[in-house]
Amino acid sequence: MLPAALLVAVLAVAPGPPKMVFAHYMVACPTAGGGATVADYQAEIRAAQSRGIDGFALNCGGWTAREPHYKQRTLRIYEAAQALGSDFKLFLSADYCCGLTLAETRDMIDTFAGHPNQFRVNGRPLLSTFAGEGADNTAGRELLAFLDGLGGAAGRPVVFVPYFYPRPNITEHPTAAHVAQTLATFPTLDGFFYFGAAGSSAQLAAANRACGEGWRGASKLFMAGLTPYYRGLGGNYRCFETRGLQGLAQQWETAIAVDATWVELVTWNDWGEASYVAPFGGPADTALWNGHWGELLSHVGYLDGMRYWIDWFKSGQPPAITADRLFYCYRPHLRSAAGRRTPADPTPARPGGADQLADSVFLTAFLTAPAQLRVQLGEQATTFDLPAGVQHREVTLTAGTPRFELWRGPQQLWSKVAEHAVRSDSAFGNFNTFCGQAP
Repeated sequence: MLPAALLVAVLAVAPGPPKMVFAHYMVACPTAGGGATVADYQAEIRAAQSRGIDGFALNCGGWTAREPHYKQRTLRIYEAAQALGSDFKLFLSADYCCGLTLAETRDMIDTFAGHPNQFRVNGRPLLSTFAGEGADNTAGRELLAFLDGLGGAAGRPVVFVPYFYPRPNITEHPTAAHVAQTLATFPTLDGFFYFGAAGSSAQLAAANRACGEGWRGASKLFMAGLTPYYRGLGGNYRCFETRGLQGLAQQWETAIAVDATWVELVTWNDWGEASYVAPFGGPADTALWNGHWGELLSHVGYLDGMRYWIDWFKSGQPPAITADRLFYCYRPHLRSAAGRRTPADPTPARPGGADQLADSVFLTAFLTAPAQLRVQLGEQATTFDLPAGVQHREVTLTAGTPRFELWRGPQQLWSKVAEHAVRSDSAFGNFNTFCGQAP
């Protein structure tokens, strides 16, 4: 047996769980539609895994009683992951905003506890949530007591890492004081997930820093939430500026700085809030689910561009840049346009936060050596002389179709015409953003 002092030293340096990246998957809206098959889910898993994503957090706002399709689809997703044999991980993110019950929560846990693709921490399945704390935290305490009771003398049968709003001071962007309040209210939580979506990149980064410092400082698990963009619909018709990959870099580097245990991309496929990164066709495609959410613009550039920070987060070191690439993110209309509160409502309407958006094309270049980037948009021509490395720039958004050229000395490495024109006479895309890439 090790001496007590040596045992303490060994425990102090014992590694925590491996760094992993998950994506928040809305079980309600699979890419292939409500009739998605096992093969359809396998295609989504392959798309995620090929970009460094280790698993899906399966958001379920129902289960068997009110919306039985949730359990049916979740069973198919687990079946798809197992059949692939690629060790893609899955865990449940119980969404208590929609009437999910404790009995359904137990069935969630029991159904997949022994599944080979269930993500586990120290042998126990991970369970996360969206909300569930209740107006005065009563529901959260009841949920914790329920989970503890499932294990009896053996203790809680899951590792519980929820997203709880601070109460009574509810906010989507918790500060250190909010984190301290939640920690004091729920001291036995295994950790915390910050569902960072509705906010600017600066707001989301600041909230991840506060949550990370608070929960990691308390020796708890912390799962940071990162989003490329947000634009809600209906009663949630609002948007926030996230500045392309520049804003994502700010969020990622904050998660790295606070030593987040895991990162969860928010989201893989929330089409209604435009926070998705999932591929659903070619870069110029805009149709999905028969136009249920209006024109959807590809966010695959966000997904592919994040690979640099995904690798950095997992390895602890910024990766080497081995190819010259450009990612360009922009809205295909000016912020002064009028959009639609819902795709079915033709009444012109502007989302909350529209006046704070930047009329810019945001550019992020990954360069193996210094190069010159030339951008043509309408009658506006801009040239950037860029050093090697990761470089963020922007140009003014104006009507026209962006064109990009990369030169190194007298040699043109490539040129690219963007997929969507910027329009001055419509709100095509309805305050969503497009993110493309070259070459």
